[in-house]
Amino acid sequence: MMYNSDNFFAEQTLLMVSDSLLGEMSDSRIIDTLLKTDLKGLPQRPNWVDGSGLSRNDLFTPQDFVWLLDKFQREFGLDRMKRILPTGGTGTLSSYYRQDSGFIFAKTGSLSGVVALSGYLITKKGHLLLFSILINNYTGSGVTVRRQMEQLIHSFRDNY
Repeated sequence: MMYNSDNFFAEQTLLMVSDSLLGEMSDSRIIDTLLKTDLKGLPQRPNWVDGSGLSRNDLFTPQDFVWLLDKFQREFGLDRMKRILPTGGTGTLSSYYRQDSGFIFAKTGSLSGVVALSGYLITKKGHLLLFSILINNYTGSGVTVRRQMEQLIHSFRDNY
């Protein structure tokens, strides 16, 4: 799901987790359970309604995504996260970040008028940056916004 987004599969996975942990398939009950247990430390409580990520009612902050990235890195290790997330020129980043391939590992997100990118960036100085960029309510082309995000990420890689 990280290399090629599959929103239907993501929704079904959440329902399967619900069935396994709670004995019933319920988005709302498993989300409430996860927010009270595994995700209780999120900096801001998200508005989370489904597993697909397609609802405009699913609202997470960039700070929440960075918190999750940090949690994943601590629990699973950076090497595993690098294998899970696409890098420049692969998966959902196939048209972007080619010059940063092997140094950026990130997940994209998009809805009409919304573009997001969250992940890990290894700078030219060897620093690890955890980042989350969410841009919404833009006018014009999503490609233009994504290219501007790419320039920003490349600048971070060069300068930090």
